[in-house]
Amino acid sequence: MVAMVEQRGENGSTTMSIRLGNRDFALERKLVPVDQLRLDSSNQRLTYQLRSKGMVATDGDLHKLLWKQDDVKNLYQSILNNGGLIEDPIVRRDNVVMEGNCRTVALRELRKRYPDDKRFEKVHVRLLPHDVTDEQLMTLLGELHVAGKIRWGAYEEAEYVWKMQTVFHKTYDYLASHLRWSRGKIAQKIAAYEETRKYLEETGDKQGINRFSHFEEFMKKRELRDRREKDTTFMKEFRSWVFDGKLKDAKDVRELPQIMENSAAFAKFKKGDMQGARQVLYDANPSMASSLYAIVDQATSELRTIALDELEDLQNGSPVKEQKLRDLYDALKKVAAHGGIKL
Repeated sequence: MVAMVEQRGENGSTTMSIRLGNRDFALERKLVPVDQLRLDSSNQRLTYQLRSKGMVATDGDLHKLLWKQDDVKNLYQSILNNGGLIEDPIVRRDNVVMEGNCRTVALRELRKRYPDDKRFEKVHVRLLPHDVTDEQLMTLLGELHVAGKIRWGAYEEAEYVWKMQTVFHKTYDYLASHLRWSRGKIAQKIAAYEETRKYLEETGDKQGINRFSHFEEFMKKRELRDRREKDTTFMKEFRSWVFDGKLKDAKDVRELPQIMENSAAFAKFKKGDMQGARQVLYDANPSMASSLYAIVDQATSELRTIALDELEDLQNGSPVKEQKLRDLYDALKKVAAHGGIKL
């Protein structure tokens, strides 16, 4: 965790002491013109878009890409309503914004819309020391955007974890402690990110990073992970199912192991009939679609493995428990009579 301590000097200036990578850094709080701030081309929200377009992006390009995002427009309205920012952007000494790019874009747009409004002319920022390293910055960004309040999207979080593990060689134990995640979740995020990158490079899917959730759901299913390990061609087939729309929603991936185990369901799935595949499963096991039959299955299992002390209670006389069993028996008889079945 990044520890932050704020101090106020005798001259009214404010510094925030941040501990990063076993060092304490003092961030100076300073009021700067919004027009002086520059966006960061390594911004986590933009790395995929820049890579897919093969862009060496200008500040203007970065601004346009961020301004297209709905959450930035929502941020614009929030800043307008509040009359300014609640949290200061964190900025390098060359005025490149390392944390707060979305806020910077929103402020620029407000300045453009309200050029005479002094509230949007300048902004307080936290200036980083000259000697801060990339690794220390990544640690800070992870604390703010993965473990903290201002969360990135799922793909951006996974890319961050992947970078920390592959570029900065952080161990799973370190990442688990830093992000307050389990080792299993970290492994799933990294694997899903790597498979999503392969998918994007192979298909050029315009939906891009929105497909990440399909691969994340994949990595949560042990049966699918095992199939991936044993069959080197399986992921290519899975990528084609995602691209062709056979798995329209990421939640569909959760049912894939059961569908693949049922030949009739799998045949319908491969033809693009996901609903038909589901119906085959539901016909074979009503409890998948019905809470009633799921409860029946659970009750049946409990009764078949009833504990010895429960049986002894019945043998010794337990009127309340006896009545519950009689109620169940009566209910079953009525259902059987209405349904025309023999018990």
